Amino acid sequence: MLLSTKNGLPSNNITAFAYDREGHLWIATAGSGILVMDETQQQIIASYPQTLWPTCLQLDNEGKMWVGTSNEGIFIFDAKDTSWVQVTERQNLPHNHVRDLLLDRNGQMWVATSGGGIARVLSRQFRHFTNANGLAGNRIYALHTDAIGRIWLSASQNGLQMLDSTGFHNVTQDSGLLTGIKCKAITTDRRGRLWAGTDGRGLFILDSMGAHPIGGLPSARIQSLLLDPKGNIWVAMVDNGIAFLQENPASPGGFLIKKFAQKDGLSDLNITTLKADGNGNIWFGTQSGSLGFFQEEKLHATFGGAKNGLPELPVRVLEFGKTGYLWVGFRGGGVWGARSMDLEGTGIVRFSPLGATLASQNIYLLLSDPAGHLWVGTEKGVDEVIFEPAESLKNGAFPVVKETSHYGRNEGFLGIETCQDAAICDHDGNLWFGTMNGLTKYTPTQFRAHLAQPVLHFQQIALFYKPLAETRYADWLDPTGGLRQGVCFDWDENHLSFEFQAIDLANPEGLRYRWKLEGLPNAGWSPFSTQQSINFAELRAGNYTFWAQAISSDGTMSEPISASFSTKKPFWQTLWFLLSAGIGLCGLVFLLVKNRIRQVRKTEREKREKLEVQNRLLQLEQKALQLQMNPHFIFNALNSVQSLVSVGDTVAARRELNAFAQLMRSILSNSRRQSVSLKEEADTLAQYLTIEQFCRPGKPFDFSNHFAENIDPEAIELPPMLLQPFVENAVLHGIAHLQERKGNIELSFETTGETLLCTITDNGVGREKSALLRDERQPGHNSAALQITQERLEALAENSIVEPLKFSDIHDLSGEIIGTKVVVTLPLRLRW
Repeated sequence: MLLSTKNGLPSNNITAFAYDREGHLWIATAGSGILVMDETQQQIIASYPQTLWPTCLQLDNEGKMWVGTSNEGIFIFDAKDTSWVQVTERQNLPHNHVRDLLLDRNGQMWVATSGGGIARVLSRQFRHFTNANGLAGNRIYALHTDAIGRIWLSASQNGLQMLDSTGFHNVTQDSGLLTGIKCKAITTDRRGRLWAGTDGRGLFILDSMGAHPIGGLPSARIQSLLLDPKGNIWVAMVDNGIAFLQENPASPGGFLIKKFAQKDGLSDLNITTLKADGNGNIWFGTQSGSLGFFQEEKLHATFGGAKNGLPELPVRVLEFGKTGYLWVGFRGGGVWGARSMDLEGTGIVRFSPLGATLASQNIYLLLSDPAGHLWVGTEKGVDEVIFEPAESLKNGAFPVVKETSHYGRNEGFLGIETCQDAAICDHDGNLWFGTMNGLTKYTPTQFRAHLAQPVLHFQQIALFYKPLAETRYADWLDPTGGLRQGVCFDWDENHLSFEFQAIDLANPEGLRYRWKLEGLPNAGWSPFSTQQSINFAELRAGNYTFWAQAISSDGTMSEPISASFSTKKPFWQTLWFLLSAGIGLCGLVFLLVKNRIRQVRKTEREKREKLEVQNRLLQLEQKALQLQMNPHFIFNALNSVQSLVSVGDTVAARRELNAFAQLMRSILSNSRRQSVSLKEEADTLAQYLTIEQFCRPGKPFDFSNHFAENIDPEAIELPPMLLQPFVENAVLHGIAHLQERKGNIELSFETTGETLLCTITDNGVGREKSALLRDERQPGHNSAALQITQERLEALAENSIVEPLKFSDIHDLSGEIIGTKVVVTLPLRLRW
């Protein structure tokens, strides 16, 4: 279907379309206003000429149609009563030229203007008044509504004002008495007179005749005023307790004053607030944290401190709710409550905390609205506390908080910091709040905005404080700023940072966050805080998932966001490394064991070889000892001694027999020892040669021992009787065959380096001739003693490169053999 000026449209210049809740189409035209069409009937059912130049249309959550214009601001149409409300620069619209309107997820309207920027329309449930709207001052210290619905207020230190349907009116009856001082309390009595309590000038009554001071009070510092059901006035003073004023029948216009002080049961005379309950009892709170009530003008009971479960902090305000509970607001201690019926008894009453999340624990005012909601004023605005229905609670159960909504600047509560006890509910159910920045009116409505969830996203993920987008893991970032599945960091890349932020246009300052890292021991959600970043350093190898979640000021939770990742194990913790290390360790152990076995075997072999050598040496020594003394030598020696005895030369026989006995003793003594000194060996050989000289009178010979100058014979040791066979051989086979010359045997000893040289020299017939003579007498005979001794020498010199035994013939100048030389080389062993 085509609509134009030809079939009824007033203009073909269409600027916007929108549907209302009934499904009707709203059409904005340039120069011709707004049309409403029923599409089912294809008829124009309404036209609105309120603005001829509409630019945009937007339906809000209450079913109201918003119309932006080119020069007249915004028009709002309410279908309930077909009324129009205009919003312009006078109502703080940045500019009257509206280009566009947008309803966000939280039901808030955003306005785009030409020249004024973007603005957000605050909740129209709140209306804020300042001195620009007629207030005498922006600090509203006291509020009161009288019997006919007028609002009385104290503005800054500029006296009193009255607000009615025609606006604000200054109260002039005080003749300036209330100017320049705080008026902390206001009330009206049954005769319609206005009572005003000041902080320093006392109490006044204002009527048509002017302002009348009330004398007789113990203090001029008035904190609170209260009209009781009997028409009496109760006065709370900052420093002198409570006073009770009753009209004096005997004196028209006069008052009977009753004072309550410490003698009357008040423990603290600094009274902060007064409040009447439904039974006519008068309640009070004090600076020290106690509270109590009067019944029939008598102090009935007091409460406070640990015995009643209350904090020992100043009481600022009292309020009775529809649920029958008394609510107490503390300075810095939050809100506490108890059933008033329990308080009127005489038993111990336990107060309980409210159980709501408030913007602040510093309470300035409490107010119960007609719906039973509790309004809590702080320095950060007001909180609306909604309770579960009373019928859902068991008898006597403490009220359960259903939800809490905070109202600050972003929600339209522009006064922000509330003033103490400055809150009232008027006859129409509207709430009025006195603040440090003006007067705020709240109009309840059936519609209640349900704020959308905050939208949470990752701002940045960093590796060692460097954005992941600038590292080699940049491709693992997903479009939302999180991580793709499967990202794995090296073992030394284990310092990660996460930054996150939520979007909540309704109250961005009220956002709080919590987080957790699954994969850590005892991982759990952190407490909610304003922290928007977290660092994790030195993460161990494993699988992790980082979670973050936001919560708005009204308790609406965002959907959690997550980023999963893993960190590799260091190479020394990987399976292949552990297997390789295990195999290598086994191999090393195998090599060590094998080497140890080889060493043990080598050591055992060396021990065995050493033992075999020692055994062989012992055997050779044994054989050598058995052969050391030739039986013929012993026989010849004893025969020679016997011959001396036969000829009667007993002296010589005893001498020779004694020498033979000494030689035998030396041989037997040395045979029991592993080694003897060189001197002992030389002496034994001298004894042997001496006996040989005695036994061979027909073959005389000489012998001598020579030691090198650098030798100490007693300091050098050698195996016993090792040289005796060579000396015996020199006697038997060398000098024994001499015919023409006298025999001579020389023994010499010297050291060279680490060896001992023992030289035995004789001037006998030489080895060759001696061998021929031996073969003639004993063909095929070999000297066993000489062979055994040679084996002993070879065993002693097993690891030496020096030849242990060397025989050589001695020649004269003509080359004839004139003797034999035997050199025995032994390892040098010193006796230390």
